[in-house]
Amino acid sequence: MAITLVAGLFIAGASWFNGAVKLEEAVTAQYKDNQNRYDAFWKKVQEVAQVPGQYKNDFKDLLVSETQAKFGPEGSKAAFQWFKDRDINFDGSQYRQVMAVVESGRNDFKRSQSELLDKQRVLKTKLRGFFGRVWAGFYDFPVAVLGEFAPPKDLDGDGKITVLDYPIVTSAKTEAVFQEGKDNAPLKVFQ
Repeated sequence: MAITLVAGLFIAGASWFNGAVKLEEAVTAQYKDNQNRYDAFWKKVQEVAQVPGQYKNDFKDLLVSETQAKFGPEGSKAAFQWFKDRDINFDGSQYRQVMAVVESGRNDFKRSQSELLDKQRVLKTKLRGFFGRVWAGFYDFPVAVLGEFAPPKDLDGDGKITVLDYPIVTSAKTEAVFQEGKDNAPLKVFQ
């Protein structure tokens, strides 16, 4: 009977430990993935945003070349002739592409942030349950994170830096609004 009880406790403890390790690793992997997605998003925006600038330069060079070829280096001296002869059509599709990249990148990053929060919630739930408290104390969970991917500070106040301290990326405006509990400022998109 005693051997069965000890074996049962060992199996339960080992099972709980393996599950907790799996959850901690999932949180760490999600945090690393969030960094990867954020980096990829900004690189893509920077690369795509270069296209309208290059398009503007190419468009300007084309107009200057075309005008000089048609009217000569001094022009025809007839201001309205050029407008009459030329239907200028500036293509704004590059701007729509930049907007689409920004919107999809923000949405993707928001989803990955939500996944991080959900994985932290699952781990917290496991640690706070009845058996979780017993086994977490026995195994000293959550484990401290050291090295390159250690969270910047102890957010949950438990005295050690763990995967539960990974922050979500937010803005100073959002932090201020939640600190004050109100947001009266209208959104100004074009400043």
